[in-house]
Amino acid sequence: MTVAQLLASPVMAAAELVAGPQRLDAVVDEAVLHGRLAADSAVEPGEAVVLDASQISEHLYQIDIAIRVAADACAAMLIVTNAGFDLGVGVRRLAERLDVPLVVVGEVDAMTFTHRLRAQLWSADVEHAATVNSLLVSLSGPRSASVEGVLDVIAELSAARVCLLGQDFSRRAGEPIDVAGRQLASGPAHLVDNSTEWALHSTAIVLAPGDPDAVTDYWLVAESSGPDATQRLLRSLLQIGGWYLAALLASVRARAESDARRRIAVLNELLATSDLHEGDIHNQMLALGWSAAGWNTGLHIMMRGIDTPRIDTPRIDTPRIIDLHVEMRERLRAAGIDGPLVERNDGWSGWVSSVSEPVVESYSEMVQRLGDALAEFVDAHSGFLAHAGIGRPCPGLKGLRASLTEAHEAALIARTRFGGRCGAAHIDQLGVQRVLMGWLGSEDFARYARFILQPLIDADPGSELLKTLEVYLDTGCSASETAQTLGLHRNTVTNRVRRISGLLGVHLSDAEIRLSLQLACRMLRTENTDMGTSPSPSISTMHMA
Repeated sequence: MTVAQLLASPVMAAAELVAGPQRLDAVVDEAVLHGRLAADSAVEPGEAVVLDASQISEHLYQIDIAIRVAADACAAMLIVTNAGFDLGVGVRRLAERLDVPLVVVGEVDAMTFTHRLRAQLWSADVEHAATVNSLLVSLSGPRSASVEGVLDVIAELSAARVCLLGQDFSRRAGEPIDVAGRQLASGPAHLVDNSTEWALHSTAIVLAPGDPDAVTDYWLVAESSGPDATQRLLRSLLQIGGWYLAALLASVRARAESDARRRIAVLNELLATSDLHEGDIHNQMLALGWSAAGWNTGLHIMMRGIDTPRIDTPRIDTPRIIDLHVEMRERLRAAGIDGPLVERNDGWSGWVSSVSEPVVESYSEMVQRLGDALAEFVDAHSGFLAHAGIGRPCPGLKGLRASLTEAHEAALIARTRFGGRCGAAHIDQLGVQRVLMGWLGSEDFARYARFILQPLIDADPGSELLKTLEVYLDTGCSASETAQTLGLHRNTVTNRVRRISGLLGVHLSDAEIRLSLQLACRMLRTENTDMGTSPSPSISTMHMA
């Protein structure tokens, strides 16, 4: 609290500032009562010195000494109570010269007055402590069982907008807050970004703090435009809330991983053996609430991240797939695709069941609904790519196994065929591409692709040339479309294409050369999906940390 703020408080309603208005912004840390002051009196910097003048008669030199002591100690102000006499011009001039705010208060009980001053100075801290205590009490109650409940408590106590962001900065819970262009905490320290009118507070939440390679899993974020005391309170609430949410979210993830292991184990058992022990698998599926009765249509969703300079974009990590499992399942349900969904090392596998065989005409409708769900998903998570494949409907457990294998194959082809951020395909829509994909997946062609493109990889570790070549070929060798797709100037594309031709020692005007290079680029894109020479009977088991 500054001198000016203290003078404006109710406890100082009868006070008169008689000197030192130039230091009204001085911060007051404490108020201490003195009967009289001497050169060796203990006065602290920032102190509001309260001098009870009732015992000094009209000895003005005592006031002069008090002013000098206050100035030497860098006290915030000098308050003279119960003077009963005029301080005179000399006292005022001395206070002005030494830059000591001098305040006069009439007849008061000096002890009570000082106590009220101290209470006023401590009021913000008392309120702060009371609010923090309210948060701690609330975190032991039923509302703290959910992330939304914790965020609601913090928002109510701070009167600020509060939300939880995921790794891709998408809102996972709470009120919408636009963080674009503003900085978020990158370590254990709380961060406040004051680059705009509204202060953006952020606390990083790491679910594996002991892991040296651990990254931020979530951010607890709040936005406020209140005074300094409000900002300090919000900081404390977010730090405590962040610690609690870290424990809560770690517990949620542990349960999710345990459930995922059960689902994966059953699905892998179904996929890994050709001699199905149907009774045992049926029992395991029944325990999970699954059914393979009737006709089953398998689907596979392949997730990738896009934050990489390489054309062969890496998978997102397993914990992210687990965290996004509930959201993906809800999006599929909303699209009318309701069935089991199992986390995989590259995304999800699942299926839908029907009593009778679906008609062929329904295939395109399911592709459209699945594609729309994926489009909504990647719109909500700007850092991801999502491509899906759908297998043919087949009866029983053996049929489900075959359909899931087809769905995985279709997802790989959709990833290569569509590019972009999302897409879906049915295995029956792919035709000759399945034959071509078998050749593309061969080790002979993989070696060939790496050999002919190696000069680009060596010359450009950032893969800008490789990406330019792929887009250039995919757009029918249109420099304008390539420039638009990559956000480049047309001349930049032309120069890159000229350099690519020189490095590879080819002429891109030759149609056969263009085809060979286009297939080689596709090979590098699909090689990172771990596709073998034929669709694997068992989608690889997800590694659980």
